[in-house]
Amino acid sequence: MQKTIINDNYEYWYFEKQSEYFSSLEELLADEYTITDSLHLCVEASKEEKSILLSYIFVDTIDENIKNTLKALDREYTKVYPNFEYCLINTIASIRKTYHGKIEYKTDHHLDEILKENKYKNIIVMLLDGLGEAILEKHLTADSFLKRHHAYTNTAVYPSTTAASTTATISGLSPIRTGWLGWSNYFKEIKRNIVLFTGADYYTDAPTGFNAYEALPYKPFFHDLNVNGSLHLPDFSKEDYAFKSVLKKSLKNFKRKKVNMQYVYYTQPDSLMHEYGTSDEKVGAILEGINQDLEWYAKKLPKNTLLIISADHGHVDSEAIDLYACTPLMKMLNRAPANDSRCTTFSVKEEYRKEFPILFVQLFGYAFELYSSYDAIHQGFFGSKEDEPCARAYDFLGDYVAVAKANYYFNYKGADNFIFKSHHAGITAEEMLVPVIIYRK
Repeated sequence: MQKTIINDNYEYWYFEKQSEYFSSLEELLADEYTITDSLHLCVEASKEEKSILLSYIFVDTIDENIKNTLKALDREYTKVYPNFEYCLINTIASIRKTYHGKIEYKTDHHLDEILKENKYKNIIVMLLDGLGEAILEKHLTADSFLKRHHAYTNTAVYPSTTAASTTATISGLSPIRTGWLGWSNYFKEIKRNIVLFTGADYYTDAPTGFNAYEALPYKPFFHDLNVNGSLHLPDFSKEDYAFKSVLKKSLKNFKRKKVNMQYVYYTQPDSLMHEYGTSDEKVGAILEGINQDLEWYAKKLPKNTLLIISADHGHVDSEAIDLYACTPLMKMLNRAPANDSRCTTFSVKEEYRKEFPILFVQLFGYAFELYSSYDAIHQGFFGSKEDEPCARAYDFLGDYVAVAKANYYFNYKGADNFIFKSHHAGITAEEMLVPVIIYRK
């Protein structure tokens, strides 16, 4: 830690480690200091006439205007709130309406016009994990297959994360209805945060034998239509699986007489961006490969086929906030945080119900919006305002939901947790705007 005296009543403390930052803050609060300001990973604590600014953002020039200097570091991010009238759920509603299924959501008017032209024999809904609008623009040229067939832009299903968005697309139902509300949910019957896709304990990575698919069942959107339906997912048990192998499996499902409907998913470019960030050349290279494979795939598709390509979410380059080290806040919780690093849920001890939202906003209001779980549901974050929440919704969401609005995420797992170079599940335009690519044959 470095201490700098600004004037008789004001000090600047710089920390290289977040754990030391939070530890010092806790000591100040125990000494009857109160938080009077927060800005850009900094907190000002005051007692009588003395104030201390704690920071883990290094500032070269320390002077009377240090707070203004720190504020100038902030970047304004465009916020895009969930819209369950312009997302993949509405795409699914259009398909179901055309093929005489019951619909519960507004249809996608763009797709409605396309389906009016032709009632296709084959329909493919394909998700490329993490391929937000900004990623497409950053890495592919105008003459690429994906850019040539770019039709319009939708919002991601919220939370803008894979477990919620892919499930919503497959089922045609919002996360608040299915209960698939994030990467991990807290299941009170076993008192653990469970990774929904794997059944592992989120905090220990240990297998639990718990099956989220049985606890939170759903059916594919084509289950009650008179069609041949299939789901095509990569084999996650293998270290190396190719996109082309997924596409080849898809092509084998067009030899039937009935209408064919498919859901196809691929895990890239998401995993590479988590590791390297959105601008890395490795991301560009894999996108070029995906683009080439899709152009090959499109040529192989049978006639009278509609291919709809989109994404579960985008990505934004992000920095971690080590929430696990923030003892003043963590001690207010009656269980560990859950859901997602940029859409984090908190269950608060009864005696801290008033203090928790105040402290949270003072500490992290620059990076997150905080909602009660009731307000988040009824403002339409996790589904349409008309959706009836599933029975487990409030168990999963706890008392409060923190929604990321800037380029930070919470690391609440611990010091050994994987450090993301870019992430998602917040409401920045980078992660909420997704392309809709239409190919007709």
